[in-house]
Amino acid sequence: KKWGKRLKDLHKPWIDEAQWKCSCGGMRTRIPDVMDVWIDPGCISWTALGYPQEKKVFEKLFPADFILEGKDQIRGWFNVLMVCGMLGLGRVSFRAAYMHGFVQDAEGRKMSKSLGNIVAPQEVISQYGADTLRYYTISSAAPGLDLSYNVEDAKAKHRNLTVLWNLHKYVIDLARTLGITPDELSIHELKQVFGTEELYMLSVLHRSIAEITASFVAYQLNEIPLQCEALFLSLSRTYIQLTREKVTSGTDQEKQAVLWVVSETLRNGLVLFAPVCPFITEQMYLNLREAFGWQSESIHLLPWPNALKQFQNAELEQSMDIAQQIITGALAGREKIKRGVRWPMQSLIVVTEDASVIAAVQQLTALIQQQSNVKKIEIQPRLPGVKLTVRGDYGKLGPDFGARSPKIIAKLSLQSPESILSHLQQQGFFAIDIDGEECKIVPEHVIVQREIPSMFVEVTLRNAQLYLNQQQTPALEAEGYARELMRRVQQARKEAGLQKTDRIHLTLQTTEDLRSMLNAWTATIQEKVGAIDLKFSGKMVKPLYQKEEQIRNHKMTIEFTKV
Repeated sequence: KKWGKRLKDLHKPWIDEAQWKCSCGGMRTRIPDVMDVWIDPGCISWTALGYPQEKKVFEKLFPADFILEGKDQIRGWFNVLMVCGMLGLGRVSFRAAYMHGFVQDAEGRKMSKSLGNIVAPQEVISQYGADTLRYYTISSAAPGLDLSYNVEDAKAKHRNLTVLWNLHKYVIDLARTLGITPDELSIHELKQVFGTEELYMLSVLHRSIAEITASFVAYQLNEIPLQCEALFLSLSRTYIQLTREKVTSGTDQEKQAVLWVVSETLRNGLVLFAPVCPFITEQMYLNLREAFGWQSESIHLLPWPNALKQFQNAELEQSMDIAQQIITGALAGREKIKRGVRWPMQSLIVVTEDASVIAAVQQLTALIQQQSNVKKIEIQPRLPGVKLTVRGDYGKLGPDFGARSPKIIAKLSLQSPESILSHLQQQGFFAIDIDGEECKIVPEHVIVQREIPSMFVEVTLRNAQLYLNQQQTPALEAEGYARELMRRVQQARKEAGLQKTDRIHLTLQTTEDLRSMLNAWTATIQEKVGAIDLKFSGKMVKPLYQKEEQIRNHKMTIEFTKV
């Protein structure tokens, strides 16, 4: 329109043909030379604030607290920001910089069309959501290093987000069941019923607040998602698992304490996690806001949490972590012998000389007993009847010691197995003198074999050996059947659509042997399943629910009707 002709091309040299008269009397032409295009981004830290026309905002916000770009910007943006800031204003343009690498394929190769290994962000977002991509890339990209994209790792992060989503549903469902919102509860009133589990979870929460806040302040961005992840996985996999019994059969105050702790941990955890995953945390907060009447319109408008020192207890956290390892080990031992967790076992013997393990077991005996369902826990430095043999592994010794390996194997055979294992556990190595030269034997160099008494099942932990006594008594058998029966009846109540407050008449038709075993458990069964009576004979005329079940080798028919 200005020139009156159609341009063949907008680039040089064709653009130079376009000229027209100016109102000043001269000719309008392309400016032949321009300043380097990097000048524009180099000045962005103040031009974005409207400076020099707008000075108030500039004085408040300049220089930038933090900038982020890839490692190709060392001599690009990072450099030109510094140059322009010093030349233009005599000041630095930013206080902190974070530099990331590039995204490569799973094998560490540059993504390219020719290799066919390009994964577009849209592919991940469309399948798993934008938060999954943010969560995965922020946590997996170490500063300055390239990220090898692995779809399985991204899927793992997506599964973690599912755990987090289920947590917020759990809080809403629990509050609805109890008929109370978390804000109606007072920690001062609930403190008296706080158990070890509550004190542990609150310690984890407030330690996490302190650590995550420190990571943000130090711009340790790749550590933040993992710290948030550890917090909500502790809530899901440890605290909620430990308080299942409280939620199902505890007092009203105990149930309310669980609700308060889960809600408090989740709400603060969502605020901490929101900068990493802004979308799912916002949706969860809005759901919680609707359910509980919270005032703030957005998770991103909530104040940053404060880490309260009175809740932090490093010793308790360490003991709980050890207790969790023991519980997991005990459950693994049950799995070895196919003994379900509802079937009680006589005893669990913890063989260790580690002071922290001993302290943890002594402090949390009741918790370990409850979660692993054992009647007694003992701590011993060794288990009588266990025969140890430690021999050298030639396949591992050979590459490290060559021709000295046979002599090492021979000397090991003359040493006390207990002495070897003690050194390996406490020092990480066992020293042997071979022809005047010290050879350090590490755990990988030896094969350890244990012959244990047949009544025990053994599980090895890092600083302890666990021995579950698998011998059964009639009393233990009866308790196992009673626990299993209560579970079946509770499931039947759900299938029948009953509420927790509904009471039933219960009839159980079974073998004479099982009936005699359950006689002593009648009152407990009635209390747990909400039955005002329990009969072991006769049939109901019109039962609300009827189902045949089998527990081990005992068949039975469960019938009940609503009171």
